[in-house]
Amino acid sequence: MARGELKTIKFQMMLSESEAKTLDDWAQEHGFKSRAEVIRRLCQLALLTDERAINIARNLRVLDYLALRFMKQVNVAYENYRSRKGRLTARLAEIADAHHEEIFDQVGDLSIDLQLVLETIQQMRSDKSLAEVAELMSRSRQRLLETSKALEVARQKRREERKRLQGVDFEDLQKRMEAVIRHSPDLELAQQAAHEEVNRWLDAAKARQEEIRKMQEERELFLAEKSQDQEANDGGSVDQGEA
Repeated sequence: MARGELKTIKFQMMLSESEAKTLDDWAQEHGFKSRAEVIRRLCQLALLTDERAINIARNLRVLDYLALRFMKQVNVAYENYRSRKGRLTARLAEIADAHHEEIFDQVGDLSIDLQLVLETIQQMRSDKSLAEVAELMSRSRQRLLETSKALEVARQKRREERKRLQGVDFEDLQKRMEAVIRHSPDLELAQQAAHEEVNRWLDAAKARQEEIRKMQEERELFLAEKSQDQEANDGGSVDQGEA
């Protein structure tokens, strides 16, 4: 909508008494003097917020999916490691670590869309012209889009770093270095011993990464097989019910 654009299109609209009263009450509450202006405001409000509704609905569906997947993996962990409490605790920690960032990211995206909707509603209730409101919302959308893109870049970097450092225990390295230096007669020998210890630590980290990779593959295969078995059982139940 261009600033200063002439309003030359006319059309007739029929309202019920309750609809007209609702419009009049809204106009009085927010300081507008004509029904025509109120209708223009509410139409623009609906158009500007509708474009965010798809994103909001998508983010809510993703959050629902993540929550469901989290609960399923927790239940699988309890079934598989019920008799091994130490391993169960470690597995639950792995599941929580894998999900918290995804859920946090979706909540962040949802907050951005909701913020734009709330800003739109607030501006529409002001005494600014529709052209001014549209221009403000356009700038706000651009700003939020840039924020969303920057967040996505940061998320991708975090995912890559987490994958690269998976299984790497920096606290263990710190403890090893401290032990080497404490037990070395001088710093020259400590330097050589520290170099050898770092290599051993790196080899252990690589082995741990490979172990985690195999565990993830086995877990994904197990979940896929279990899902297929569940689908087969559900299908059998349906067939029996129909029979």
